[in-house]
Amino acid sequence: MQSIAHYFGLADTADLAWAHSVHSRTYLEESCNDATLHMLQGEVHFAAEDALPCVAHAWQDIADMDVATWAAAIIAAGKGLKIHFADAAAVEPTLSVLQRLKPDTPVMLHADIFTLLPSDDSEGLEPEQFVRLCQQYCPKAVISIGWSLKREADADGRMEEVLIHQISDMALKRLGPVNYAIEIHAGYTSGWERGAALVFDPLPETAPAASAGGANVVNAGHLFRRSAA
Repeated sequence: MQSIAHYFGLADTADLAWAHSVHSRTYLEESCNDATLHMLQGEVHFAAEDALPCVAHAWQDIADMDVATWAAAIIAAGKGLKIHFADAAAVEPTLSVLQRLKPDTPVMLHADIFTLLPSDDSEGLEPEQFVRLCQQYCPKAVISIGWSLKREADADGRMEEVLIHQISDMALKRLGPVNYAIEIHAGYTSGWERGAALVFDPLPETAPAASAGGANVVNAGHLFRRSAA
């Protein structure tokens, strides 16, 4: 996410100030007017009977605003936005909204891939589909693909290992015309679950030979080369 830090004149991504779960009009207005904040995050999904994606937690039956209203306010305030996709159905309609808005502030698109994968009763997206849609509609956005490192259904971690190889292969061979700097983020929640994400940060067409990443950025290129060998 170093490009986001650079946009705001910061040396390190750790210096970015975030507002999370900006799901109400009141909190949105407060966050847009807060000069100390750089990035505003919201969860996007289709609530029951909604015609457009809304910004709210997935378990909320009633949403306060649609994603277009939310994103337009953040862009107008000069803030960056992070969209956390809570279901696959909301991905392409939301990206279409962003394409129309043409944001000139940073955009970060995040999905927990296990949430997007197809299930027996719903359509879904594979990691490559998600990345392709992001590239098609928002080629300058930072893409984040997250996953759980421990789930009740896959306690031994085998699914996660397969996914890591799948995404690393995709990063090496099938990401299309956009070049990315790749970061690996990992952390722990207060409960039993541990989470990680691969972050794809678009590089300029003429990228510097050496990364100007901050102290909290790890060069993982050699890990991907090894996993693809």
